[in-house]
Amino acid sequence: MSETRETRRAASLPRQLAWTAGAVLIIAALVFPVYWMAVLAFDDSRSILADTPVFWPRQPSLDNFTHAWDLVAGNILISTIVALSVTVITLVIAVPASYYLAQFRFRWTAVIMLGLLVAQMIPGIALGLSFYTMFAQAHLLNSYVGLILADTTYGIPFAVVLLRAFMESVPADTLAAARIDGSGEWRVFIRIAVPLATPGIITAALFAFLFAWGDFLFAVTLNGTGAVQPVTVGLYKFVGTYGSDWGGIMASVVLAIIPASVFLILAQRWLTVGVRTGGMTG
Repeated sequence: MSETRETRRAASLPRQLAWTAGAVLIIAALVFPVYWMAVLAFDDSRSILADTPVFWPRQPSLDNFTHAWDLVAGNILISTIVALSVTVITLVIAVPASYYLAQFRFRWTAVIMLGLLVAQMIPGIALGLSFYTMFAQAHLLNSYVGLILADTTYGIPFAVVLLRAFMESVPADTLAAARIDGSGEWRVFIRIAVPLATPGIITAALFAFLFAWGDFLFAVTLNGTGAVQPVTVGLYKFVGTYGSDWGGIMASVVLAIIPASVFLILAQRWLTVGVRTGGMTG
């Protein structure tokens, strides 16, 4: 028995090594661009255009970050305001909507869910042009309100579809017991459904925040005058007619990914549970 086990282990060793090597290569391919970007952010801009590749800062300096912060600090603040607003609006609408669709079945439930799925497949450029026409008439171009409303059109459908799976996983007996004890539907929703669906809510919030933070299409389409420029558009400040400040661009990108990375790290535990539970119940 011992020899058989050792033989199987020896036979599976090459396969395990192959899988490990493949995983390492994939991780390296994903991490290396970020590492290289950070290296170039700390290096002199002239090194970026050098013939030899730069894999570590030759002359480490914070000059690029100082220059980048002076130019895009306001844009990062705008991105933060927009992303947080989109996240709050998405949750305020999606959480009760998903609870209603999960707990109260009616004739049009399947149609509504299909509509939410189709809404996520509409090309962004089509939505952007439609929003431009509507917001121009409503005087919402070049405004926080217009950009926030546009970004929520992707966050809300996804959040409702995701959270409905969590709301369906809430034990029906628990909800029924609360109703029998005299709790109203709103109290049942707040006191029972929301706490049990917390991993899904945090997951939906994370996706809504990241989409709004990384949005470029709506930010460009709906802000022609540049009055409300998030950081994704603010990076163009480093692009000139006769050249580009690549060091400033790299430093700006590093600064831009810090808030989103912090949010992702803080929500990582909930994100893992949320995606796993949503996938199993969906």
